[in-house]
Amino acid sequence: MSKANILVVEDDPLQRRLICENLEQQDYTVFESSSGQEAIDIIALHPVDIAVVDFKLDGETGIDVIQDILEKNPLVTPIMVTAFANVENAVEAIKKGAYDYIVKPIDFKKFLLVIGRALERQKLKKEVSTLQDSLKEKFSAKNFVFNSSRMEEVALLVSKSSKSDATVLISGETGTGKDFVARTIHYSSKRKKELYLAINIPSLPETLIESELFGAEKGSFTGAYERKIGKFEAASGGTLFLDEIGDLPLQLQVKLLRFLQEKEFYRLGSSKPLKSDVRIIAATNKDLDTLMKEDKFRPDLYYRLNVIQIHVPPLRERKEDVSSLVDNFTRKYSEREGKKIEGISAEAMNALINYSFPGNIRELENIIERAVVFCEGQTITSSDLPVFLKEKQEEEFVQEGASLKEKVKNLEAKEIKKALLENGSVKSKAARALGITERILSYKMKVYSISSGKKE
Repeated sequence: MSKANILVVEDDPLQRRLICENLEQQDYTVFESSSGQEAIDIIALHPVDIAVVDFKLDGETGIDVIQDILEKNPLVTPIMVTAFANVENAVEAIKKGAYDYIVKPIDFKKFLLVIGRALERQKLKKEVSTLQDSLKEKFSAKNFVFNSSRMEEVALLVSKSSKSDATVLISGETGTGKDFVARTIHYSSKRKKELYLAINIPSLPETLIESELFGAEKGSFTGAYERKIGKFEAASGGTLFLDEIGDLPLQLQVKLLRFLQEKEFYRLGSSKPLKSDVRIIAATNKDLDTLMKEDKFRPDLYYRLNVIQIHVPPLRERKEDVSSLVDNFTRKYSEREGKKIEGISAEAMNALINYSFPGNIRELENIIERAVVFCEGQTITSSDLPVFLKEKQEEEFVQEGASLKEKVKNLEAKEIKKALLENGSVKSKAARALGITERILSYKMKVYSISSGKKE
């Protein structure tokens, strides 16, 4: 069985044959082409995984051919072949969509390694594409927007999780989209026609969590006037999403562990065991390792939950996704508001790119929703953004004319404020994050008139 289908685009017949023979020896199915048009014709007729394209072709460049190939089939992974003197052109080809480049004369050992790596990426692209095609309208590709390699990894894990019934643990800051990831897994799995139920654990009083999860018999507690069906029972056949699992009380952690081990549970006030075929997906914005060290979370439950782990990175660590998300949200809310907003100004986009987004995607969506409502033209401008973003831009403008000493002071004050914000205004934690002592932090806060906003 062929490992993959590879197209070789080379107008020199001897060089083309040499490349093809080396690939055929590795059990690849190889297609040959001497021109760009012939390459496009082959791609139209055959499923091609990798396209090996020479930079210098008769009457055209490999860069043009790569762009034509990707326009025809964006799932093809192109590799440029170039002479040593044309490495700059190969780098340009990568900017246009090529995965990598090979320098002539070809070292076939290195060449085959590049092919192997390209096929791994090709596999990822196909799995992500399959995932996106399989989602329901609400969780379709147009909503699963990303450009960054880190979110590409998340998409692959989502794809793999959707093919399994294994328990999933999703970690990430508030607003990163953990619920969206969980729903995406459900709606692209074999359980997609069954119920998806979500429960936010911190939103419930501790006294009601057990009955909400496992159900309760009539009279089992004050106010239980009739039998209550819990989420585990109601979601049987489907998926139960346990949001903020780190807040689950210890006594209920034992019961959840039993369910994960035995697929069995008890309604509150009953001694009759019940079974449920429900898939568990849990999420947390807390550090479960720390909670385990503090004896606030059971290690055995952690290992049961953490069969497949998906970490959703914060938006500030994947700024490549901001512009695509902005475009997506602009279209979404323009349609809702009945407006024809075509885009966002460079100045406004720059303000968004340079913002740290402590509220992550949820905060970005709120900002764009507001901007669409306020926008009176066809382009979102800085005047449509919240005041704090405009103030940040003005602050950066002032910085341009400041002395080095003033810039250092401003940067130091900014980093202190950021550390306090990200550590809940706890000075001891903020000091550790900054790599200084708490005493030095307190001194600098006094110098810069920074308030922690919290008594310690």
